Amino acid sequence: MKLLYFCLLAICCASVAPSALADEPAITLQAARALGRANSNLLNPPAKQQTEATARPDQAELYQANVTFYHQSLKQVLIKSCLSCHGPDEAEGRLRIDQLDPDLISGKNVSQWREIYHVLSNSEMPPEDEPEVALADQDRAKIIDWLSEEMRKASVVRRSQQTRSSFRRLTKYEYNYAIQDLLGLSYEIAEPLPPETVSEEGFKNNSDLLQMSTMQFESYRAIGLKALRRATVMGPRPEPVQYRIVMQDELTRLTSGKEDQSFQYDDESAKGKKSRQHLYNRQTGQAIQFSNAKANPLKEPMTKDQDESDPVVLVMPRNNELKLNLDRFLPDEGIMRVSMRTGRSTNHPDEFAALRFVFSAHTSNNANFSQTISRQDLPITATIDSPETVHFDIELGEIQRNPFRKLTTTFPRRDEFLHIRNVSNAHRRDQPLQVWMESIEITAPFYEQWPPKSHQDIFIASKHQDNEDHYAVEVLTHFLTRLWQRPVHESDVTPYVKLFKTFRTDFESFEGAMVEVLATAMASPEFLYVIQKQESPRAADDAERRINDFELAKRLSLFLWSSLPDEQLYDLANRGTLSDPEVLGKQVDRMLADPRAKRFATHFVTQWLGLDGLDSITHIKDADLAEAIRREPIELFREVLNQNHSVMDFLHADYAVVNERLAAHYRIPNVRGPDFRPVAIDQRVQRGGVMTCAAVLAMNSDGKDSHPLKRGVWMLERILHDPPPPPPPNVPEVDLTDPRILQMTLKERIADHRNKPACFSCHARIDPWGIAFENYDAMGSFRTKIKNAPVDASAQLFNKQTLDGVDGLKRYLLTERQDQFARAMVHKMATYALGRPMSFGDHADLETLTQKLRQNDDQLRDLVHLITESDLFHSP
Repeated sequence: MKLLYFCLLAICCASVAPSALADEPAITLQAARALGRANSNLLNPPAKQQTEATARPDQAELYQANVTFYHQSLKQVLIKSCLSCHGPDEAEGRLRIDQLDPDLISGKNVSQWREIYHVLSNSEMPPEDEPEVALADQDRAKIIDWLSEEMRKASVVRRSQQTRSSFRRLTKYEYNYAIQDLLGLSYEIAEPLPPETVSEEGFKNNSDLLQMSTMQFESYRAIGLKALRRATVMGPRPEPVQYRIVMQDELTRLTSGKEDQSFQYDDESAKGKKSRQHLYNRQTGQAIQFSNAKANPLKEPMTKDQDESDPVVLVMPRNNELKLNLDRFLPDEGIMRVSMRTGRSTNHPDEFAALRFVFSAHTSNNANFSQTISRQDLPITATIDSPETVHFDIELGEIQRNPFRKLTTTFPRRDEFLHIRNVSNAHRRDQPLQVWMESIEITAPFYEQWPPKSHQDIFIASKHQDNEDHYAVEVLTHFLTRLWQRPVHESDVTPYVKLFKTFRTDFESFEGAMVEVLATAMASPEFLYVIQKQESPRAADDAERRINDFELAKRLSLFLWSSLPDEQLYDLANRGTLSDPEVLGKQVDRMLADPRAKRFATHFVTQWLGLDGLDSITHIKDADLAEAIRREPIELFREVLNQNHSVMDFLHADYAVVNERLAAHYRIPNVRGPDFRPVAIDQRVQRGGVMTCAAVLAMNSDGKDSHPLKRGVWMLERILHDPPPPPPPNVPEVDLTDPRILQMTLKERIADHRNKPACFSCHARIDPWGIAFENYDAMGSFRTKIKNAPVDASAQLFNKQTLDGVDGLKRYLLTERQDQFARAMVHKMATYALGRPMSFGDHADLETLTQKLRQNDDQLRDLVHLITESDLFHSP
């Protein structure tokens, strides 16, 4: 079918008048957005199309194909423009325009008509080749309007005749979050699972791809069992290993020897020494450089945290770190808590300080490792006048450990090291920002309470705890209700009670046997799969069946939280009120305000834009820059979502969402700190929207320079939802040994390759979209010259529209392609929300959603509401 599409584009003998934009002075991008909105077909649909938009699937039998209008008004127009290339003498792309069945409801040529609709609505056909067979604007509009109405009717009929299913297993990331939320754990659980297969559209939660084998079942049970053992405890409370580093003690130790290298803090000669990490006695002024310490476990348990400030502090300038040797005494499992009483020396709002934690071992000269164990830096906000105790927790069983730590010999080395690093943007010379630390306490394993809350949430309090048979039923009923997110019945619980009795004799404790049973339940299909199987009470009144409130709660929570419903959603579903439109709307707003909504932004944007492509690039060496580049599109999406801005901001915005490191890369001044925030920009910055995010530009490069083909394919797939077909076999590659080729610019090489007959049809459509990005190099940096020659970022689309760089590309999209982008956004988000690919049977629903989005000023938060309120979202 794609071959047919390109033949229509490349060979159909017709023409179209050049775009009006080509002869007009360039308008501002803001004006282009207003003009494109005014010209939207979706905002100004034909009257009959508006009537059809409200039609229901149960009215499908009322629809009839409008074949008479086609034969009377349209057939001869199409024959005049296309018959010479798609008729009896020549049928390019195996298409006979004179033999197309105009009945889209029951005919066999729906796919061909959909392709024709696409190229006509985007003015890509007929190309400007033979003016004598040009397609008049009035005729083009008639064909588009007729096709739009016929496709809508055909989609409704198709929907009433087909069975759709979102039946699938949880993705790896959904399973991870579900286990975390279910058991109260805060670290990665699902790492042993293989990565997901990505659909053609880039989504990982595609129902066509998420199946499971017997081997995977065993993996899920093993992961669940491991997580349960982390969440529960057996036997008495373990004695923790504890360390305390008191700076007063370290200063005394370092200054009590014969080679006392201390200095007075206020001495003029000490200026250089104070720029490095040191201990400082605020009462006496004595100071000494200090970077490493060996900590020994305490022999007596620590008392409560000290609230009074000590006179001696560790002074940590920017990018300095303390290395603590913890020897070999840390336990294999459990939470290690690092508590630090600390503050910052100055409080200028444009400076930040945070702590980063690294764990390492150096077993021999040729063997060592070092890994950052903090998922994010721990900000220090208190001042030295009012220091506070901050905590960092890490599960020791989830990080790399010294494999020789349990040896009885001293070689290889058995010790392990904790590094605490000050990550800061301190830039003032007169009063440099430093982190002052009074004490450090380390406890492993650490428990806030005993038994921990995660244990008590499973082994609930009951007056029947002494009766194992009765208590087993209570524990299982409570757990299975939370696990399956529905009321459970005796028939659900009985098999697990029998399994518990089978296991019980093999375990010393009730808890040990029960954990094995719960691990089996956590590998059950009802937990691992998204299942719609229960009829809604209102199904008898509706022609179409709707998912019930429990299924709605799960679909909603997977969409916005990538996890299980919480207690409030479950309670509403249990009362049967969640599907009430007013209740549902309030719940969507509540869920979007919850911190778990960050998962929605992260995973939708990553899959929509294909940001996993960043995993395979190696040319960005700065780790902080690489992280900022990855986060930018996600933070932009969050800003648009939280402020309910227009989705057209993804095409262009007069602001960028950046932090200090990324702003420096973009040469945006006066941005300080690691937090992302919207920053007003002007046209000179050459940013705004997702297309000029460094993430998009860097992953669509070859690591050394731009890659117009990659960038063009990305544009068509991710922004316009119009993916090109795969290249045909035996396409000749560019010969980089040819001296003539080597002398060409990249754009000239592309043009030379495109001129080969086997390559023309694809590259003529792809390349111009990518060439428009030539002002951006492999790092996503803006440039005006390549090898001392001006950058040529001008290109011409298949419809003869000229794109002059990214500004020209944005201007064209905003003026001519807003409807197409709105459709793409609706399609992408609906695909993600339902966890299945969209089909032609969904076309009418998607078109209705797109029209409502446009009528709501294209606002992103409104789109989330529109999707969750739609018949599409409430259908199986």
